[in-house]
Amino acid sequence: MRAFRIENATGHPISFSATLEQTLAMTEDSWRMRGRRGEQDEAASFAAIEQQAGRWVGMMSALSHDDDDPVLTGVYVVPEFRRTTPRIADQLMGLVLQWATPRASRLRLYVYERSEPAIRFHQRHRSSPEGRARPHTFAPGDVLEFARSLGGEPA
Repeated sequence: MRAFRIENATGHPISFSATLEQTLAMTEDSWRMRGRRGEQDEAASFAAIEQQAGRWVGMMSALSHDDDDPVLTGVYVVPEFRRTTPRIADQLMGLVLQWATPRASRLRLYVYERSEPAIRFHQRHRSSPEGRARPHTFAPGDVLEFARSLGGEPA
């Protein structure tokens, strides 16, 4: 996971909202805590791993706090695996949706306004803007809130 996140922060820090410097400064305990997040009832983490090399090529997570709708986080697929068949991001999203559907009636997510490919991906997966935005913490522009219906009722 550490190597994957460093690779991501080197070329695409927006997807994890952490600069390369912040990522490199994380302690071993921080990495272990992040690695355990997906084991909690209120969180799920999924990784796509290339079998031959054992390299992480995609990741998607979701987190739910208290009574809030789950939030999609940590979405990233390495560039050379973005247009493969089957589509890794679609498969990861399917896993997140399976996890989230019994927990809530919608899934929220935040997308950098200048990331057209991410916006198109989320719109293709029936997410739409909620009309709320907040400034990005280290890049010019805003982060837009999106949401999609899960078609189920909260558990």
